[in-house]
Amino acid sequence: MKKTFKKKVIVVLLLILGVLLLALYFFLNQVSNQVREDFWNLTAQALDYKDHEDGKWHITVEENVKDHPKIFIQNIEENATVSYSFSENEISYIYDLQSTEDDYTINNEKMTITSTDTDYKKYSVDYMNVIYHGPLYFDTITASGNITVQNDGSVIFDDTPFLKEMMERERTLIQEFEEKFDLDYSKTDFVNLPELFKDVQFDENENYNESLDAIQYFSNADINAKGYQIQTFLELDKSGNTGILGTYVAEQKMYGSQINVTLQPRSIENCYDLIPVYDYDEEYTSYISENMIYLYPINITDEALNQEIHNNCPNSVNQLSSDIKPIEMW
Repeated sequence: MKKTFKKKVIVVLLLILGVLLLALYFFLNQVSNQVREDFWNLTAQALDYKDHEDGKWHITVEENVKDHPKIFIQNIEENATVSYSFSENEISYIYDLQSTEDDYTINNEKMTITSTDTDYKKYSVDYMNVIYHGPLYFDTITASGNITVQNDGSVIFDDTPFLKEMMERERTLIQEFEEKFDLDYSKTDFVNLPELFKDVQFDENENYNESLDAIQYFSNADINAKGYQIQTFLELDKSGNTGILGTYVAEQKMYGSQINVTLQPRSIENCYDLIPVYDYDEEYTSYISENMIYLYPINITDEALNQEIHNNCPNSVNQLSSDIKPIEMW
């Protein structure tokens, strides 16, 4: 009786072990099937680790690198270039468009979206629109933001200008690239950001140009040693946080030196230190009063600056006005 009972126990244990092993096999097989291919190396293989120049396509692959070579994929059209690239664990998308509004006005819009984490779930967004008003002067519109891809595939993003159009063009580029090189990114671990934006609703009523437009202040012209008329200008975005400081040369109808600056508030109202983004020969403090900007050396004390403002700024090193425009020579 005891032997029979032991045999039954052994049989039951063997059956349980068999079921467990079978379940483990199916689990491991399922996990194996869920592991997707590395999109980066798969792309390099599809390109045969070679550059490609074909019609509008411009594709470069880093030489002599078999594991995650740098890859740049670009489509060049008449007035635009659209591209995406893989480099150093980073995905970047770039869209550059030039459009003409009339005989004198040219818009050059460019947006760059770059991944900021190794899972390709977070991205920085940078937008710039340079508007050329004939050969004499230009306006600059800038915007920045972030994109986050959530676990369910939805996206949280700052609705910056140009983003909708860029995502549409990038999505088309990727689709055409997949077809050309017989790829299917949906079977890889590629986070297809443009595809995730396919059904996103954008605010069509947002007037970005009006909200982000910049104001330019110009000085009267000084004559340099070569006899050229030089105007100093400061362009401020409407947020009042950043700007571009530079010069304009009337005879050459072109801008000279330019540098991006941030406006750091001083203790005095409407006074800001203009902090350049990199080393620059001269640094200034500005006092902004209605349509005028008065520039002083950045080392001026608050006491001296207060005295200057009280006396209508007699010793400012330069005076700029939004009412002054670039000099037209012809």
